[in-house]
Amino acid sequence: MRINLLLALAIMLAALAPVAARAQEAPPVSIEIQAGYDSDGQYRVGHWFPVTIVAANDGADLRGTLEWRFPGDSGGVFRYELDLPRGARKRVTLPVVTSESPGSAVVSLQANGAELLRRPVRLDPLTADQLAIGVLSSDASLLNSLRAIRTNNGLSTAVAHFDPARLPDDAALLGGLSVIFIHDVATAELSEPQREALGLWVRGGGELIVGGGPSAERTTPGLDELLPVEVGALRPDVEAASLARLARQAQAPAPAPLTASSVTLRAGAEDLDGTGLISARDEGAGRVIFTAFDLAALRAWAGEAALWQALIRQEDRVQIGQSFRLRNENLLRDALQIDALRLPSTGLLLLLMVIYIMVVGPLNFWLLRRANRVELAWVTTPLIVAVFLAASYGASFALRGTSAQLTQLSVVQGFEGAAGGQATAFLGVFSPQRRSYNLGFEPTTLVTPGTFEGFEFRAAPVTSTGTATSVPDLLIDVSALRTLMVEQPVTLMPTVTSSLTGDGSRVQGELRMERGPALRDVQIVSGAASQELGDLQPGASAQIDLTRTLQNFPDQITLSADGSINRDRVLYSLFGYDRFAAGGPTFQAGKGIPESGGVYLLGWADGALLGTQIDGSPALQQGETLYVIRLDVQP
Repeated sequence: MRINLLLALAIMLAALAPVAARAQEAPPVSIEIQAGYDSDGQYRVGHWFPVTIVAANDGADLRGTLEWRFPGDSGGVFRYELDLPRGARKRVTLPVVTSESPGSAVVSLQANGAELLRRPVRLDPLTADQLAIGVLSSDASLLNSLRAIRTNNGLSTAVAHFDPARLPDDAALLGGLSVIFIHDVATAELSEPQREALGLWVRGGGELIVGGGPSAERTTPGLDELLPVEVGALRPDVEAASLARLARQAQAPAPAPLTASSVTLRAGAEDLDGTGLISARDEGAGRVIFTAFDLAALRAWAGEAALWQALIRQEDRVQIGQSFRLRNENLLRDALQIDALRLPSTGLLLLLMVIYIMVVGPLNFWLLRRANRVELAWVTTPLIVAVFLAASYGASFALRGTSAQLTQLSVVQGFEGAAGGQATAFLGVFSPQRRSYNLGFEPTTLVTPGTFEGFEFRAAPVTSTGTATSVPDLLIDVSALRTLMVEQPVTLMPTVTSSLTGDGSRVQGELRMERGPALRDVQIVSGAASQELGDLQPGASAQIDLTRTLQNFPDQITLSADGSINRDRVLYSLFGYDRFAAGGPTFQAGKGIPESGGVYLLGWADGALLGTQIDGSPALQQGETLYVIRLDVQP
C-alpha cells in the first residue's frame, strides 16, 4: 500500500514539474530603464526630467501599458500605451515630474489587466539650491572635478553625464540643469527639435559652454547661431596664463600651452580672458560661452574647477511651472469670472424665498377661499412646489448649461527676436453635472499629473501614446471646477525687436512688433516700474521712456475687467508676491519681480493658446494669454 502511494506521488510530481518550470521562466518581454539626467538617476525636485525605457518582446504580439509610479498617492502616475509586436524593440521617452523628493520609483508593464513585470528604479533627487551641471561628451569622466564647486549657499555641485542620444527635444526637460557643457559631440547630428530646445533653455536662463580646439569641427556646426564667435583655424602652442588669472590662481602653475581655435567676436560678445581663449555672449536671460580650446585639455590642471567656478554665474531663473507646483497653487482660481461659477446674490435668494412663501401660503389659500374650494389645497400646494422646483432646475441649466466649459489662462515666456517661447497654461474644466471626462493634448504637452484645488493637489494619472497626451477619466463633481497645469513650447507668439538703451535710472528707445497676434494693454516693465503702451498691432512701433525708479507695478496697474479672466488678479498673483521671482517662491512675501535689471514687455491676447480635446473632439475654450517677453537693452 505504501509503495503504491509513493508511486502515485512520484507520478504527480513528475506531471507538475513542467508547470513549475514554465512558471519560473522569465516573461518574453523585457525593459531597460534610464531615469534622470544620467545613469545615476539624478533629477531636480519640481522640474521635469526624462525617463528612457527600452522595451523588447520575444513572445507573442503585445499591447500593454508602461506605468511609472512614485511612492505614495500624491507622487504622480505616468503611463505610456505601448504596441509591441513579436520581435520588436522600442525606445520611448516618458517625461515625469514630482514636487516631493523620492529616492525611488517603480516601472511596471501591464497588459489585459495583469502585471507582466515590475522594476524598481533608483533616483537621486537634487535640491533647489544645488548646482546641477550636465556634460555631453563621449568621455564619461570629463569635468568630474566640477563636483568640487560650491554654490553660493555652500552646497555641493552635481555633475551628470548625458548620453547625446538622450538629449531631450523639449527645453522643459532641461529646466533642472543650470549649466550644460558640450565636448566632442557632433551637434550637426542633433535633431532640429533638440537644437531648438537647447536654444530655448539658454534664453530662459541656462548657461551653455561649448568646447573648441581640435573638437571644434564636431561641436560648432549645429550650434553656430548660438555661439558668441566665428570659429577659424587652429593655433598651436597658445599660452594659457590668462586662464590662471581668470581662475584667481595667479600664484599656481598655469596650464600647459594649448591648441586653440582662432576666433572672431560677434556683436554683443565679450573676450573674457583677453586672449580669445574664452568668449561669451548673453542670449536672453542666459549666456553662451565658447572655449577656443578642447575642454579635456585642462584635465590635468589643478585650477580647472576654480576656473569654472569663477565663470559660472549661478544665477536664479524664472520658471513658472516649478513655482506653482512647489506651492500647489492655482493661478486660475481667483481670476476666473464665468457666469456658471457665480452664486446668486443674498438679496436675490431672499426675494425668491419671500415670493415662494407668499405664493405657497397666503396667495394660494386666498385664491382657493374666493373660489370656495379650500379642500383643493392638497392638490395646489404640491403643484406650486413642483413648479418652483422645475423653475429652479431650469434656471440652473440656463446658468450652467449642459456641457463642460473649458477656460484657459496661459503665460508665455519669450525673448526679443526669438520665434518661439515656453507656455505654462492653467486649464479650468467646469462640469454642470457629476461625470468623467477624457482630456486630450498634443504629444509635446507636459501635463502635471494632478489637479489644483485651491492649495490642494489631487492626483490624476497622465497617459501618453507617442502621438497624444491625455488625462483619462477625470471625474468632476456637479457644478465643480478642476484645474490642470500644462506646459508646452509654442511658436505662435509676437516677434518684437527694439533699439533700447538703459542705465540704472532710465530705459529709452523704440520698440517694434514685427509679427504675431495683436496685443492689448501692453506694458514695459523693469523691476517695480511700468510704462503703459496701450494696444500694439503687428507692424506698429512705440517709443519707450521708462523711469526705473517708479514704484507703480503691479499695485497701481488697473486693467479692464471684461472677459472670462480677471487680468488685474493675474498680474498681482504673478508679480505682487514672489510667484514669478527668479529662482521661484521664497516664502518671504516679497514681490515677484523677475531680474530687477531686466526689461520685459507684457501684453495680452484674446483666446486660448493651447489646443485641447474633450472626449475625443476639439474643445471650445475661452480664456486669455499673457505674453512676457524679455527685451534686449544696451548700456
